[in-house]
Order: sequence, then structure tokens, then C-alpha cells
Amino acid sequence: MDMRMIGECSTWLSIVGQLFGARMGKLLEPHGLTMGQFSVLHHLVRRRDGGGERVSDIAAAVEMGQPAVTKTLAKFETMGLVRMTPDPKDQRARRIEATEKGAALLEEIRQAMGPDLAQVLGRYPPEELARFTETLVDLGRWLDRNRL
Repeated sequence: MDMRMIGECSTWLSIVGQLFGARMGKLLEPHGLTMGQFSVLHHLVRRRDGGGERVSDIAAAVEMGQPAVTKTLAKFETMGLVRMTPDPKDQRARRIEATEKGAALLEEIRQAMGPDLAQVLGRYPPEELARFTETLVDLGRWLDRNRL
């Protein structure tokens, strides 16, 4: 195993993550969302057919503190982006799920970001982008299964 290559890869993952996160933050500003809020909305919309999730599960999934997720969900509930219902297994807890309005906002954001993301990623030939995407998916799944 080439430790210099691993170090170089790790450095660039960090740099790209920071630059891409900052870019996404700027693209989200017109929609009134932070990157963390976008992550929560994206997570809930992806899981819409699962009957909702508890705050603690959402916080773990998006790697945010529970108080920040609670605050985000309160904002989203006021905006009509999520619905909160009592958890049938624990009446003290609530289950949260994205509404149609939440899914529509996520799609609106994706459409608005499309041209910029196409500029960022469109520089690569389709086959190379497909391989890169497969690698990112594999890395993301591994990191998800092996959280610290």
C-alpha cells in the first residue's frame, strides 16, 4: 500500500469536500437553506415511503447534533416541508417525514443547481463520470457502514 498516494488522496478528498461544500452553500442561499438543512431535507425526501424517522435517527444519518436537527425540523414544520406525528412505539417521540411541499422544494433546488453542477461535472466524459460516481457511491457506502 502506497502511503504517499493515500495521503495525497486524503488531502484532495478534504480539499474537494471543503470547496464543494462552500459552493453548495452559495447555491443554497437563494433558497434560504444551509448545507446542514439541505442534508436533512434531502435525507427525509429520500426516505419518504418509510413511515417517517425519529429525530435521533435523522441526526445520526446526517451527522448533525440532535439540537440542530430539532431546530431545523421546527423550521421545516413551520414552512410545511415536514409532517410530525407521534411515534406509535413511543408516545414521547415523534416521527418526521417530508411532505409533498418538501419534495417539491428539493426538486426546485436541484433544478436551480443543475446548470452549475453540469458545469462542474460536465468537464468529464460520460464514461469517466460514471466510474467516478461508482467510486464515490462505493466510498460513501463504506464510510456509512464504518462510522467512527
